[in-house]
Amino acid sequence: MKSMIHTLNTKVWPLCLLMLAAFLPALAQAQPLDDNQPVTAVTTDASGTILVLRGGSLVAIEDGTAAVIPLPASDGQPTSLARGADGDVYLGGPGMGVWRYDNASGDWQSLNESLPDLSVNAIAAHANQPGTLYAYSEQNGMFRSRDRGTEWARVDGGPREPVQTFLHSDMPGSMESGWLFAGTTRGVARSMDCFCFWGDAGELRGTVSAISYDPAAPENVYAVIEGVLHHSADGGEAWEALDVPQPVTALAFSPEKGLVAGTVDGDLLARGSAGEWTPVHD
Repeated sequence: MKSMIHTLNTKVWPLCLLMLAAFLPALAQAQPLDDNQPVTAVTTDASGTILVLRGGSLVAIEDGTAAVIPLPASDGQPTSLARGADGDVYLGGPGMGVWRYDNASGDWQSLNESLPDLSVNAIAAHANQPGTLYAYSEQNGMFRSRDRGTEWARVDGGPREPVQTFLHSDMPGSMESGWLFAGTTRGVARSMDCFCFWGDAGELRGTVSAISYDPAAPENVYAVIEGVLHHSADGGEAWEALDVPQPVTALAFSPEKGLVAGTVDGDLLARGSAGEWTPVHD
């Protein structure tokens, strides 16, 4: 992620008026965030840098400092972030499909050549298989790529209700390599990643806007319904509501911070071992 920040700085540092004019589009994207915008999505990169999608901007937060990362040129709306098992960062949303950030070039690469359309509602990455990705389209169902998004294949229609967000977990008990947990308009759905059957994960009901899990203890799953954070300690069988100072809009696990919640006010909060919430300053 340091290469992301370095690339951004070199692009917006004008050496002369001609270069400034050439880089005006990148400079416009590098303006400060509106911190009052709700957090749309959160993830981390391979080094633990927190990436926050907020107010139509993507920002990298590291050591208390933040740098805006220009988004790919697209007419769509970014709504979903995922980190691959190899540390690659992926971005997706309706009208834009799926993109991967190239650390070497500092550019985004489109992964849409073999997708039927760009109507991607949510994306996820396999917990421990580098290059295995998932994308969900309400129109066309669930797609999987095993080669970092070069080729996509439809694998399933998805749960009965539309998926808002989903993740892959290496929680034990699957006949294949893990589980998919999907936040739908009904609640949390769950399937082994052989796509054998989608069923309800417990009796949590409502539209799930965010979902995450603890990679160090995969039975711990978290889901957000109407701003309220819920926790399951048994892989989605039973759920309980957790107190958070603000309504929650996004979730991720950080190697350094643990569970990180993005809020409707644009803040990031980290949950401590005693259940207390502290700001993640940017």
